[in-house]
Amino acid sequence: MINKLISIALLLLVASCASTVVKDPEPQLVDVRQGETVKQICFASSINGWREVKGQRHSVILTKGVRDEYKLDLSGVCDVSNAMMSIATRTRGSSCLTRGDEIIVTNGFSGADRCLIKKIYRWDSSLLETTDAPTDSKEPEESK
Repeated sequence: MINKLISIALLLLVASCASTVVKDPEPQLVDVRQGETVKQICFASSINGWREVKGQRHSVILTKGVRDEYKLDLSGVCDVSNAMMSIATRTRGSSCLTRGDEIIVTNGFSGADRCLIKKIYRWDSSLLETTDAPTDSKEPEESK
């Protein structure tokens, strides 16, 4: 009886190992508007706007001055899409916003969530992808 149980256990172990397939993770496509990595955004008090990146809950676009935009990748539990009216930044003593500083999101209900900045990229909104344009243009048939 014990021999049969051991045989079945070994058979199940071999079957479970054989059925495990390791897949390579799917490569993430980089948005064409995302530019090079920058180390800091100086004069953090001049940040005058923000918006979320569609489809990316852990990223935010900050506007500094009139046209300078930066994409921040965040880590933590905050969800920028739940921010009500404002977000805040907190630096570690300088006037520059760098990796490791915080974005604070208030959703109006449960208080404030804090996220650490993982990476900062330049962002160019003028490089919008034209995904709505048809890829195959056909001319109408002429009537005979």
